Amino acid sequence: MDKNKSPWEIDCKRYIGFIDVMGFKEMVAKKTHEEVGRMLHQMSYMKDILQQVIVSPFKKIDEEFEREERIKSVTFSDSVLFVTKDDSLSDLLVLSSVLEIFQEAAIQRGSPTKGAVSYGRFTADFEKSIFYGQPLIDAYLLQDQLYYYGIIIDNEVESRIIESLRNNEVEKKLINGHFYRLPTPLKSGKVQHYNVRLSNLTEEQIEDMYKTISGGVRRYVDNTIEMYEIMNKK
Repeated sequence: MDKNKSPWEIDCKRYIGFIDVMGFKEMVAKKTHEEVGRMLHQMSYMKDILQQVIVSPFKKIDEEFEREERIKSVTFSDSVLFVTKDDSLSDLLVLSSVLEIFQEAAIQRGSPTKGAVSYGRFTADFEKSIFYGQPLIDAYLLQDQLYYYGIIIDNEVESRIIESLRNNEVEKKLINGHFYRLPTPLKSGKVQHYNVRLSNLTEEQIEDMYKTISGGVRRYVDNTIEMYEIMNKK
């Protein structure tokens, strides 16, 4: 192991991103077993690639360095858990980049997701498949309230974002490129929250989301379009 690299700690304070695939039960009921399997394998392959290629925004473009695994993930049926190596701002920004691309790719493939990012002490033992801690509970409960295909930031992460915005101009510029504080559609109504940026979607891809659902749940699509337009006007 490179002496300059710290080991991956099983138990520490870190960021986690919890992502849920929307409409999974209906998907299983309507599609063949093979079709569902292909979709899940594609998502798994995509997340594995992302966590390897996304690097810290603090690295200079021309700087030579050996890639270090900063994000790990695990899939539970229709949910994906992303875990950072530690609680640095750098890891939070790497996580947000991974989640942003993952979310956009899921929408483009017709299997939209929603999720939440939380922070705190979390145990992630990938060798023994043991994952637990308050951040996972917080992220799960928060994403369950979300009423658009997006990724919301909880108060624990928000407090660390605000601290960085106050103290460092370089960090402020980086943060503002990753997160948007907006009236966010929840099941109870709109509430101010930070959200991970959503971009790089075409009008056709957004409109295609209407093909998968009918009735009141189409509000998810309406809200996603509204949030996307607001984020990309900034």
